[in-house]
Amino acid sequence: MEAAAALGRSLTAIRPDQVRFVFRPKPATAIQQEADAYTRSARQANMLDQEVEPFEPTPYMLAFTYVDEAGVRHTHQCGDWETHTAFWKWRQSYGEERTLQMLKEKYEGEYVKKGVAFILGTLAKRPKQWTLLGVVRLDKGSYQTGFSF
Repeated sequence: MEAAAALGRSLTAIRPDQVRFVFRPKPATAIQQEADAYTRSARQANMLDQEVEPFEPTPYMLAFTYVDEAGVRHTHQCGDWETHTAFWKWRQSYGEERTLQMLKEKYEGEYVKKGVAFILGTLAKRPKQWTLLGVVRLDKGSYQTGFSF
């Protein structure tokens, strides 16, 4: 992140080490604040936008901790919509407890073993704060992307 910032960039991808998927229940007030913020944002649509689907916030704070190449541990709240979507989809079939365990196994097991990249970016309102925007299963090696990452 520091190297990307030094180059004036607001988006970067990293290969994290010692990845841990963590979660904890959100307070009801936090869930309501997220739902309200989404509702306010959806109201700002113009006549060319499609109607926005109702949004139910994930009842857990989902985050990743990892170690960077300098050996520093970081924690980023998960802003990856696919992780939250997987939570809701799997919860229907497996329940909350099993779903959280499955997500932990997926990210700490399969993704770490085969290759994972975190997409981090800054937002206009917080240009110095890096946010975890995406979690990508990106196999290790140069065959997939044409460059070694």
